[in-house]
Amino acid sequence: MKDSPRVKAFSLQVRLAQLRMKHQDVKAKIATELKRPAPCSLILRGLKLRRLQIKDEMTRCMAKLQAHGLARLSRLQPVSGEPA
Repeated sequence: MKDSPRVKAFSLQVRLAQLRMKHQDVKAKIATELKRPAPCSLILRGLKLRRLQIKDEMTRCMAKLQAHGLARLSRLQPVSGEPA
């Protein structure tokens, strides 16, 4: 049985909310690492890569919602455009 468009939209909304929380968590970890006296470039690179992967997945979720004409349901809020 196929999921209805409403179920898919709800699932995408839930996933998008989870991704936003993960993005904020990684962003906070980056800020914490940068506050250290000697930030580790390897840790920062890994965190920034993870943040970019999350942002890419968020973009895919938003595109799917828009493709179904359900973008208004997603409460789209762009992720700040800070450099990676």
